[in-house]
Amino acid sequence: MSHTVAELLGRYGYAVVALFFVAEGCGIPVPSATTLVTAAALASGGALSIWGVGIAGAVGGVVGGMAGYLIGAQGGVRLVRRYGKKLHIDQERLTRARRFFERRGLWAVFACRMIGVVRIFVPMFAGIAHMPFGRFSLANAAGSIVTAAGYGALGYLFGRDLPRLEHHITEVTLVAIAVIVLWFVVARLRAGRRAVTAR
Repeated sequence: MSHTVAELLGRYGYAVVALFFVAEGCGIPVPSATTLVTAAALASGGALSIWGVGIAGAVGGVVGGMAGYLIGAQGGVRLVRRYGKKLHIDQERLTRARRFFERRGLWAVFACRMIGVVRIFVPMFAGIAHMPFGRFSLANAAGSIVTAAGYGALGYLFGRDLPRLEHHITEVTLVAIAVIVLWFVVARLRAGRRAVTAR
């Protein structure tokens, strides 16, 4: 994978980094983080500029996230209305999703930018749930910048051993997913207890 990504970066440079993040935001599963790390590793050897790599990753993340949000806000609602029963998504679940993004959407969108699997879906779900676009844009931009800076720094500093670095990135991603799932479960349990107490 790294060899193929390196070839693409050698031919098309920063555009590959930006386009991979845009594609991912639109729901296409591409190795955006691996591409960014590989580009940063090339920058450490002088083949690219680390500033260019970081800017490309951040801009791609912002544009991709917004595209995913708009896809969810426009086409996602129609898909839910048409196929909601098959997907086990009813009006009650949509209402709960809207409430979730109203209360915790800012942090959910921010955190999702750092996790590859989640990064593909959360912008669309935020659009389907009609999360306020201003709040989404703020969280999406902040998360994209932090992600680009973090992965870029890792690739630039430790990119001489890419296979090991990619392995550690996968481990960190899995831990982050576990933390987010645990946080969501705890939040749901607390909400349930409050509802019982209110009765």
